[in-house]
Amino acid sequence: MTQTDTPFSAAEDTAAAHAEAQRRKILDAAQRCFISRGFHAGSISEIAAAAEISQGLMYRYFENKRALILALIERQLAHDQASISGMPASTDLVDGLLACYQLWARGEVLDTHANAIASVALYAEINAEAHRDPVVAEVLRRHDKQASAAIHAWLREHDRARGVPVQEDAIERRTLLLRLLAEGLAMRAVRDPDLRLETVRELLSSAIARVLGA
Repeated sequence: MTQTDTPFSAAEDTAAAHAEAQRRKILDAAQRCFISRGFHAGSISEIAAAAEISQGLMYRYFENKRALILALIERQLAHDQASISGMPASTDLVDGLLACYQLWARGEVLDTHANAIASVALYAEINAEAHRDPVVAEVLRRHDKQASAAIHAWLREHDRARGVPVQEDAIERRTLLLRLLAEGLAMRAVRDPDLRLETVRELLSSAIARVLGA
């Protein structure tokens, strides 16, 4: 303990760390439950049981299922922004998207920890809920705008690294194209999970060349 620390501040730090761990545990359980059962079928009692806590304790952290879904969206936003900003300019987007397609086609989640919307099933559930709940819709749209802004910034740096003049309008269109590709590929993985991978790769290569401004 440093001279500036007190027993009270150390206890507060411990309590805050415990609360954050509990919150993360609940969100992980909610994510699994919503993926397997759906947003409306998954109950608070099931989530509490999966998190191995009492239902009453869970309500100390999340008021209702809306609060859980909003927290999952916010967690996904932080994950997306960190992933995109840390992505090297040499990243192979074709291989990345193809790997995503294969996981989505098998019904797998890209990351069991903090990557909720990478589950196509949960992504569809959240979008459906956004049509019914304006609060969820507002948060989801903000997530979408901020994720697009992160992609836009990555493409801008990609152009600068290649010595290409930065054209913001063109980058905006390329950002949209990448979003359309990823989201369309996710839906296609559900509807047509047996596509020939070489065909998908060929089509993605052509489209990603446009995204990268080649």
